Amino acid sequence: MKAVIKTDWKTNSLPIKKITIQLNKTFTSEEIDIIQKGLIPQEMEDKWFIYWEDDTLFFHRSWTGNCMYIVHFLFEKDSYIVISADVNRDPDQYSETDNNRDIEMIFYLIDILLLRKETTLPGNIPADDKDPLREWSQVGRAMLGQHPDDE
Repeated sequence: MKAVIKTDWKTNSLPIKKITIQLNKTFTSEEIDIIQKGLIPQEMEDKWFIYWEDDTLFFHRSWTGNCMYIVHFLFEKDSYIVISADVNRDPDQYSETDNNRDIEMIFYLIDILLLRKETTLPGNIPADDKDPLREWSQVGRAMLGQHPDDE
């Protein structure tokens, strides 16, 4: 599978209303090889367009093309470290204002959409009381283990 590039989908730039949050998580070279491939939505139920460019991972909502996160990586030895993320704070595009929730969401999206790891939607909801509509709005059919590049 060829790596996704920006021009594979409609994208809007991150708005002026944004913040930068510091991150610190390491990914192996094997994980980065997968992450760098990105993700192109194939159905309406696929909620994200994700691509890698210049050691940076871009997250756009698939329907609007709005950029939600720009995640910056630093190559060090045999791994990549996530060092920061620029996060959309335009209330017309994104209602989240909790930096910790955004940190959790970024890593959740990487895990479930790109690395295909089983994981739980972040939030204060106990696993027994999961909110399926909220999860569907975030990752669509990926919550069912189905991904856009499945055949």
